[in-house]
Amino acid sequence: MDRVPLFLYDEIDKKKHQKEGETLSMKSITEILGGAQIVFDISFDLQDIFEEYLTEQHRAFLAMLRVIEEHLPILGIRYRGRGRKPYETQPIIRAFLAKSFFTIESTTDLLQRLRSDSSLRRICGFSNVPSASTFSRRLKIFSDQHIMEQTLYKMVRKYHEGRLVGHISRDSTAIEAREKPANKKKNVVNQNKPKRRRGRPRKGESRPAKQKKRLFRQLSMSCGKALKELDRACAWGCKKNSQGNIQFWKGYKLHLDVTDAGIPVTAVVTGANVHDSQTAIPMEKLTERNVTHLYSLMDAAYDAPEIRDYIGGRGRVALIDHNKRRKDSRKQMDPAMKQRFRIRSTVERSNSHLKDWLLPSKLMVRGHKKVTFCMMTGVVCLAAIKILQHFILPALEALE
Repeated sequence: MDRVPLFLYDEIDKKKHQKEGETLSMKSITEILGGAQIVFDISFDLQDIFEEYLTEQHRAFLAMLRVIEEHLPILGIRYRGRGRKPYETQPIIRAFLAKSFFTIESTTDLLQRLRSDSSLRRICGFSNVPSASTFSRRLKIFSDQHIMEQTLYKMVRKYHEGRLVGHISRDSTAIEAREKPANKKKNVVNQNKPKRRRGRPRKGESRPAKQKKRLFRQLSMSCGKALKELDRACAWGCKKNSQGNIQFWKGYKLHLDVTDAGIPVTAVVTGANVHDSQTAIPMEKLTERNVTHLYSLMDAAYDAPEIRDYIGGRGRVALIDHNKRRKDSRKQMDPAMKQRFRIRSTVERSNSHLKDWLLPSKLMVRGHKKVTFCMMTGVVCLAAIKILQHFILPALEALE
């Protein structure tokens, strides 16, 4: 029996005449999409064109593909008339999306699934399954061209055009990798700063000019240039857990902006040693291009005056939890703001959904671009599922 993601469960058809002790009727969005024939805009049963049994996950994957493929950039592999003709681009992109949707760990496992699952092979559009080297070469091409980032932004702009988003919640999550880190674990917490004597410099002593903070410089920089300044290589990172203990991991960070409905708007991958606050201003600039929102919700890691000033200068409200600093005499959140700040749990749930159901537990690729492609494939799948759940299905039900 196919596994249905728990995070997609949604209550439906709560009948008032339900008997006491009877379990509520529950359906997942996968089951809803699998049974919603109107989503595919066809008048016959999909099962008629498939040899084997078409599961609800297959049907849900088809519905998700329809949303994504409307916004994929046009890609073509040039054939110069020598050697074997290259495989088409669309089936391979579908296969990479299937790898995320069906939580397939590696390319080898994906090839085995395509060879054994004739329904999935037909959905992807393969008559012959390519080799692992073909997938590897295409992965590099897709990573260099950032096709998943382009797809996500087009999807978000289309379905949020003319709409007002109440809150954008921002947070990061750890992504472990099996690469050689660019830094050392011992330098993550205790960053070595050059020691110098306090007071005025001695006669003949020259000191380097004090540089402006990165957050201050980001105010006048483009979002692309600001993100390029951040470390993107695999590195050691650390954070405090809920018990106050420091946890270390080796790999990357996935920074995410989501709406109230849990739809990812902006996603950025950096090295694990990059502090969350360093991505706040560039991500705010990217997000405001795609949606119009009123509040930006962040935890205490983003508590910096530059971030608050930029968001306030753009006519929005920054709801940022106060960082525990010495002599912090700032006014605390009032009860209404605290109630509104609870919405920030949406991004935490989105990160959990991605890591539990749409991202591989172990990264089998190396390098920032390829890791970003794998992360963005899962983010695009999550965005398509949420768009189906909150935009397309309610609109179709209203027409019935």
